[in-house]
Amino acid sequence: MNIAGQEGKRGWRAPGHTGFAWVLGVVAGLAVLLTLDGPGLTIDEPLDVRPGRSYVATLRRQGWRFLRPEVVDRVFRDNAEHPPLGRWLLGISSTLLEPFEVVWKGPDPTGSYVLAGRVAPAVAFGLLVGIVAATAGRRWGAIPGAASGFALLAMPRVFAHAHLGALDTFLCLFWNMALLGGERASRSNHPVRAAIPAGLLWSLALLTKIHAWFLPVFLGPWLFLRLSRGRAGAVFMVWLVVGLAGFAAGWPWLWYDGGARLIAYLGTGVSRQSILVQYLGRVTTDRAVPWHYPIVYFLATLPPGILAMGAVGLVAGFRSRRDDAFPMLMAAVVGFFLALFSLRAPVYDQERLFLLVFTPWALLVGLGFERIWRRFPSSRARVALVVFLAAQGTGTVMLHPFGLSYYSTLVGGLPGAERLGLELTYWSDPVDQALLDRLAELAPARARAALVPTLYPGQGIMTTNRALIRKEIVLGDQEEAGTAEWVVVSRRTAYWPAAFRERVARGEGTKVAERSREGIWLAAIWRFPPREAHRPPKEPSAP
Repeated sequence: MNIAGQEGKRGWRAPGHTGFAWVLGVVAGLAVLLTLDGPGLTIDEPLDVRPGRSYVATLRRQGWRFLRPEVVDRVFRDNAEHPPLGRWLLGISSTLLEPFEVVWKGPDPTGSYVLAGRVAPAVAFGLLVGIVAATAGRRWGAIPGAASGFALLAMPRVFAHAHLGALDTFLCLFWNMALLGGERASRSNHPVRAAIPAGLLWSLALLTKIHAWFLPVFLGPWLFLRLSRGRAGAVFMVWLVVGLAGFAAGWPWLWYDGGARLIAYLGTGVSRQSILVQYLGRVTTDRAVPWHYPIVYFLATLPPGILAMGAVGLVAGFRSRRDDAFPMLMAAVVGFFLALFSLRAPVYDQERLFLLVFTPWALLVGLGFERIWRRFPSSRARVALVVFLAAQGTGTVMLHPFGLSYYSTLVGGLPGAERLGLELTYWSDPVDQALLDRLAELAPARARAALVPTLYPGQGIMTTNRALIRKEIVLGDQEEAGTAEWVVVSRRTAYWPAAFRERVARGEGTKVAERSREGIWLAAIWRFPPREAHRPPKEPSAP
């Protein structure tokens, strides 16, 4: 048998209860659900929730006719840049929970019900935390398992992404489920049979985002490392066929003119409109960022103790790799994606594109915790270790609801990030309900207001909340920021329009409200003197 298959006493056969893992998962899910209305509407959310609602509404109207080519073409044509699974989940959640949002908040003036859609990623996050805790618990015991699950909860940016009605938390869930499912199949007494459900898990990841096409890079070598060549080949082929078949079956867009559409979809990973990125004080395109961008963001957006404890697990896993290669598989995932996005691939939005690597790092945290726990058996030392781990969650608490602006003490927190010229926000998440409600209090009815920055037509309208509608105020897009009396600003400065920059530089306006953390403002309301409407010159009086 391969040395990688010789699991030691601390390998996967180590006893450990997993009931605690699902309790922790429920706690994590509830933590998101109870704070769901915290972050402001981000740019991707309407672009993901609205297609999902369209899927659901069309299916309810058309029934089986939903699969007819003309219906498929109409439903998927303008949103085929991503597969549909995540949007289905958002659409189902938004549609089913719309009545509850109406009772709680009142009718959504935009008709999107993004808040109801956010419930689906919250549930996905709870499930992910439970899976991580259970996986670590089976390998290293209940206490290290709880440490792994808590580590994921204590990562402020991972926790914050779970609040958004977007695809990223779904990708973290399904990608890591597929990886762990394939790894588990390799340990089964009947690995070929176990490859079928593992392949179905891969199909769910494929149906979520393009990152899933990299899973064979990990599972293929892993199978050949653990199993005989013939059996590994059979398991891999079954896994591959089941996964690809599930992907094709789950996306009707590919049923018609499938070859051309698949090629076009796969091309979206490299052929797409560039996004401006601010990094170390410079604004560049997403293809021109320095190679160390993903490495810096990985190191700077993890709480220091989580980073250190994962490093302990990484070293421990390397030393015991002949007994249990599983930690090296987790390390390979982290290293691969950080290396991938260090190349010429477009990279932007800070940690978002490689968010899935924080899950295997949480598992390494569990291993590191287990080694430290065994190394210091005294009660006092172990209490100190638990307190130290719990303290890593302060960033999640203190930065909420702006966890996507979290930076660790390694860069000096948010003030340090500002000095270094790093992005201070994600995409409009600091423009929250509290700030918009404040605008509704300050501005008179029917006031002219605009949102800065905006990336697509109508983003201002989509951001307009219920309090503003009651004052008959509708946010305009950034094109109106040069003349509007009230401007709501998110601190994504690379996208500030020139007209707004010039007004601020001239000192015309006054910042009348802001949302901040650690003394750094992240979003604000500017008030500018009203501009008089242009009046035509008087006609000369008759002689």
